[in-house]
Amino acid sequence: MELPESIASQNSSIHLKNKYDMKPYCARLAQSAMASTLLFLIMGCERKNSVEPTGPKADMDAGIITNEDLGESISVREARELNKPKTRLVMEGFIGGRKKPFSTTKAVFTFGDDSLETCDEIPGDNCPTPWDACCEDRRKINSSTISVQVLNKQGELMSGTLKGVNGLLPGKRIRILATVDEKSIEESMIVNAEKIKVL
Repeated sequence: MELPESIASQNSSIHLKNKYDMKPYCARLAQSAMASTLLFLIMGCERKNSVEPTGPKADMDAGIITNEDLGESISVREARELNKPKTRLVMEGFIGGRKKPFSTTKAVFTFGDDSLETCDEIPGDNCPTPWDACCEDRRKINSSTISVQVLNKQGELMSGTLKGVNGLLPGKRIRILATVDEKSIEESMIVNAEKIKVL
């Protein structure tokens, strides 16, 4: 069935009009896509560069962070050989062994042995978290770190992060007087800090 000449002509003009209108439409679509991509990249960079949010700080008892001499110390690896509940130790090492060594909600951090090579000791390595010792074998990291926690007067794990409390930061070298926790096991050593000295 053939369309009347007037309708066919009208449809033809509409088709031609739509054909030529596609260029500005495509241009607008491309501009919108580019703008969305740029916004995504900017927001992504802002999130990447933003400061990691942390919870409230732990309210430690006065005297836990100290400048006093804690006596002769042993390494973290040596301490792991003495991993028996209620054993009292003085250890020296650094806060690290993980990308985020501090808990954000509890008074706990990871304590690493000085034998672990951190990225800042490797020439040309610009890792933003050198304390995580990511170039080391994971098994060595596990056998060269312990968990340090701070208890309140009731013997309960304190709430709040230790990050930023009196100079406690990732990568800091510290000396600790601590007692091995009753829940400590061979694979995962846990100590309760009595005194912490930032070196």
